[in-house]
Amino acid sequence: MLVVIAIQGALISALYALIAVGFTMIYGVGRVENLAHGAYTMIAAYTFWTITSIMGLPQGVGFLGAIGVGIGLSLATYKGLVNRFRDNPVAIFISTLILAVVLQYLIEVIFSPAPRNLLPIVPGVTNIMGNTFSNDLILVLAISWVCLSSLLAFVRRSHVGRAIRALAMDRVGAIASGIDPERVNLVTWIWAGALAALAGIFFGAYTHLVPGMWVYPLVMAFAIVIVGGLGSIEGSIIAAYIIGMSETSMTMLIAEQLRGVFGMGIMIVILIVRPKGLLGKEA
Repeated sequence: MLVVIAIQGALISALYALIAVGFTMIYGVGRVENLAHGAYTMIAAYTFWTITSIMGLPQGVGFLGAIGVGIGLSLATYKGLVNRFRDNPVAIFISTLILAVVLQYLIEVIFSPAPRNLLPIVPGVTNIMGNTFSNDLILVLAISWVCLSSLLAFVRRSHVGRAIRALAMDRVGAIASGIDPERVNLVTWIWAGALAALAGIFFGAYTHLVPGMWVYPLVMAFAIVIVGGLGSIEGSIIAAYIIGMSETSMTMLIAEQLRGVFGMGIMIVILIVRPKGLLGKEA
């Protein structure tokens, strides 16, 4: 049982890390709490389903289309809402939430509220030590680590990546040293949209497509970035695995209905004993 929990927990945690890292990048660079982030996962999942199931095109086209839509929505949010309300965090908070709700209603009008099944990206299961695991989740583990490793390498080694880190640590000092915050923000929002789109495709395949499917990823992203530390990519990855493992243990040992409860509990404890999170910095 412990082996099953460890493997299944690692697979789920990889999915959660994809969901949360884009959210924490946006906060780290621009101090923006983008509540539309979860909606990107929903729109990307429906885009992938439309391209592959309705239009009958290859999955590669579906991935490209969904990621393109995720990036487009992310940039539209930044240009249309965040830039407009840059000096009003409350307005950004409310307007991005309204955007997410509007996108949900738009999906309901176009596709109806009925659940849709997204065909597995990689059909079948794999037997590991006498236990079977979804090939989709195994694939998301590989893709997650490729994406996150690439992101960490980009942030640590590239000029733009170092600018992202500089803005996250000291915005005033970074701008004074000649860093263009607009360019850095655009790159950050592109990464966030792409990662959210990938997460949405696999989350839709893991569960099913419904217009309200964006809520749970958003809640998990909040929990993960608070536990890991707002603005810390490494902290979000660690927190994703802590919460993913805890959630898997809860659902397999106690009850499926408790999914997400332990993650919320960890978030509350962290807020009480270490408000800045595991790897977060003081505001």
